[in-house]
Amino acid sequence: MDMPKDLLHTTKSHRFWVFRKKRIKRFFECLACYVLLSSASLAYASADESAVCPAVSPSSGVFSAEKIQKDSVVSIENNDTDHTINLSIYRASSNGCEKTVFAKYSIEGGAPNVDSLFFMSINGKQNIFTIVHWDVNSRGIGTYGKYYQIYAYTTDKQGRLIENKSVVDNSAMTGMDGYQEGEQTLFPYKTAGAVKSFFKCNKAKCK
Repeated sequence: MDMPKDLLHTTKSHRFWVFRKKRIKRFFECLACYVLLSSASLAYASADESAVCPAVSPSSGVFSAEKIQKDSVVSIENNDTDHTINLSIYRASSNGCEKTVFAKYSIEGGAPNVDSLFFMSINGKQNIFTIVHWDVNSRGIGTYGKYYQIYAYTTDKQGRLIENKSVVDNSAMTGMDGYQEGEQTLFPYKTAGAVKSFFKCNKAKCK
């Protein structure tokens, strides 16, 4: 028996859309597979990159931290997201390399600048020292120049790097170099040598 033309048309249309839907489904299944494979590749690449500790390069702000822990480096890194400077330590591990941010210097009127990073023993423990300054320009009140802060970091019982408060809270380790309310002021500890001399002299109780 012949099928009515309108029913024949409907049947053909239905078969056509069933066929199309199957093709579309296969397309999205393939696309999903591709996305998963791409994501896996990216994750593998990221893991590969993070598995390699940066090479020591003082000119690029990467220093050996062997005095703190074997096979480790410390890096001065600009964080463009929040315009801070981070200090990170990279330690060799069974997975390759572990990164830990242990200090962050933020904008305080001006952008932070790390002038020097060095190591020194305080009370028998190695410390990472940094000399940081911020440019100050408040000429309306006669205050301008550079504001300095000396930081030091040592390891706690768990091996984590923490601030050495005995250094950071020492009033001699912060100050203005320039003019403060019209009066000229000098900060004498702008170099690693000057800071080291201060603590050596302090320990020896010299004047």
